[in-house]
Amino acid sequence: MQRQRNLVARLARLSGVIVIIASAAVPSQILGQDTSFTAPGRIEAAGPPMSIGVAVTGIVSRVLVHEGSRVQAGQLLVSLDCRPQETDLRTLQARLAAAQATYDRVRDGSRPDEIAVGEAVVNYAQASADEANKALQRTLALREGVTVTAAHVLEVQRDARIAAAQLEEAKARLSLLRAGSREEDIREAKALRDAAAADLDASRARLDQCSVRAPVDGVVLDVLVNQGQFVSLAVPQPLLHMVPDGQSRVRAEVALQNLSQVCPQQQATIATAASPGAAIQAQVASISPAVGVATMANAQAGSADAGPRSVLPVILTMTSKAPALPIGLPVTVHFDRCPSKS
Repeated sequence: MQRQRNLVARLARLSGVIVIIASAAVPSQILGQDTSFTAPGRIEAAGPPMSIGVAVTGIVSRVLVHEGSRVQAGQLLVSLDCRPQETDLRTLQARLAAAQATYDRVRDGSRPDEIAVGEAVVNYAQASADEANKALQRTLALREGVTVTAAHVLEVQRDARIAAAQLEEAKARLSLLRAGSREEDIREAKALRDAAAADLDASRARLDQCSVRAPVDGVVLDVLVNQGQFVSLAVPQPLLHMVPDGQSRVRAEVALQNLSQVCPQQQATIATAASPGAAIQAQVASISPAVGVATMANAQAGSADAGPRSVLPVILTMTSKAPALPIGLPVTVHFDRCPSKS
């Protein structure tokens, strides 16, 4: 019996030595501390919610979307009654058409038929001048005071000078017709045309502001206006809210005591009360550089903190196979151990 008791004592001492050696060889976190932890989270859209407003004052004529509508970039969401802007647009369109016609006429210069008329006038003036010159020659051949009076000679000379002047005037007008418009007249007409086009573009931009369109592909969160409602720039208000399309993400709030256990590319599992049996795989995408105040209920077991808590916001991306979850849904994030650096 004494020999058996001695053997048991030796075995007990040997077991104690083995435990001490094993405790020294195995890291303390494996023995008494698990590096995985849990944090509360919330489902977020791929981007922050966008407030869609209006840049003009008017009455809402149509609301074409509702809560939950999926829209594409450029799709019409809300339209306003902007009949005064439409009237201004038509007026400026007519003004631009008139300015364009003036510019075309000045740029193109004289038409061929106008030049033909000018040439005909020159020919007529040439014939008149020739006839007046012949009459002058015949008159000068007569003897003054016998067959012709001095007054008649002066009259014929005057008619010849007038005919010659008319011929020169006709030739000058024809030269102007052939030369076309002056360069400064063309520049002036072009400037007036461009100014009218700029006014029309500005009017179109103002009218386009009456049509509120989706800036990106996304989903409408809520609609805050109704048909017939008056909206004013003096009292700005959003018409609706929407979120952009894309894979949803998770915002987790990690307690400060777990800071050392968070790292980039860290794997995690998302659990929701809506789907208790479903585990969604996720990965740490970004870690906030600043500590914030907790906005979510602490999901860690046994935690009952009172008052504001300091937490570290962490963004996680879910796998492409993750089910569609409503934005704002509370979730629990189970963080795995950080991958080894070796």
